[in-house]
Amino acid sequence: DAWDTGLMVLGPEKAKEVVRREGLAVYMITKEGDSFKTWMSPQFKSFLISEKN
Repeated sequence: DAWDTGLMVLGPEKAKEVVRREGLAVYMITKEGDSFKTWMSPQFKSFLISEKN
């Protein structure tokens, strides 16, 4: 939570650089035009649970 404002100020691309360098677990949602894009760091993926059929 302490990183959120700083990352927002940097913008998506520079924020991703910082996230990768610092090894942060981040799920980012950005608005591009009329749509939204999502991105997650490798560290965030470890928090996801996959469904097994």
